Amino acid sequence: MFVLDLLDAAERAEVLNVISKYPVLEKEVQVIEDTLQSYANSIAIQPSKSLKAKIEASIEESVKESNMDLDHLLLISEHSDLQNWLKLVNKYYPSAFEAENFSEVLRSENGVTQVLVVSSTDIADETHDDVHESFLILQGQCRCTVGSAIFYLGPGGYTQIPLNENHKVEITSSSPVMAIAQYVSV
Repeated sequence: MFVLDLLDAAERAEVLNVISKYPVLEKEVQVIEDTLQSYANSIAIQPSKSLKAKIEASIEESVKESNMDLDHLLLISEHSDLQNWLKLVNKYYPSAFEAENFSEVLRSENGVTQVLVVSSTDIADETHDDVHESFLILQGQCRCTVGSAIFYLGPGGYTQIPLNENHKVEITSSSPVMAIAQYVSV
């Protein structure tokens, strides 16, 4: 149980005390650790190449996002880090929440527009045929209807809206929804 870190603090301290008095126990702990590691390695399953690539891309994206600033924004995606985006837009607090609806263009260049949106009211039905829309929820909760599909998003939730697909967003939380809305020209 000591090796598996399943002891409470007092039990762990007691074992460490005994190990310090009897060095042979330290060797025994090492043998148990090595045996468990060997067993884990023997039954380990290698992830598929595609899964490994997805994990590496997600890690790489997270590292890039942690270094971004308002002058160098990345496109949002299903891998976007909620905490990085919250830190990035914190300068808009609390004014963003003072109005019923607030929007601030964060980026508009090369066919990409990213907008910080804070809304207490539902977003009416709309359809786009000239931009790919997606959004990342930073705070609050909403119900999204895209075509005939209905789903709920909360903080960290991300979705892409297909071209020519009717969609709307209904606020379901008592507090406003804060999101990054992204529009990429076709």
